[in-house]
Amino acid sequence: MSADVGMSITILLEITVFGIINFYAFKYSQDNIKKRIWAGVIFLLLTPIILFGTLYFVLLFDKGMGWGAFVVTLIATGLYIINGIIVLLSSFYLYFKKSK
Repeated sequence: MSADVGMSITILLEITVFGIINFYAFKYSQDNIKKRIWAGVIFLLLTPIILFGTLYFVLLFDKGMGWGAFVVTLIATGLYIINGIIVLLSSFYLYFKKSK
């Protein structure tokens, strides 16, 4: 399998996992502040698993073991970190909104 096909599969897998985790994080914690905080914390705790999982999956297709695998891994992991922070910030927004 070529590196282009492997990279496409990796990106599609990242988008799918990201979408599924986001869907469940917001579905089960719609107006519950504690659940939303836990969802953000779980997002941040899952970041190393996403980092190493993406890195090893990309390295399967990157025969040269170049910087491309590392860059794709950092971009995907950075998106997960930013998403976890956004989930936490939205829980703080809900908290301050309900406290008024």
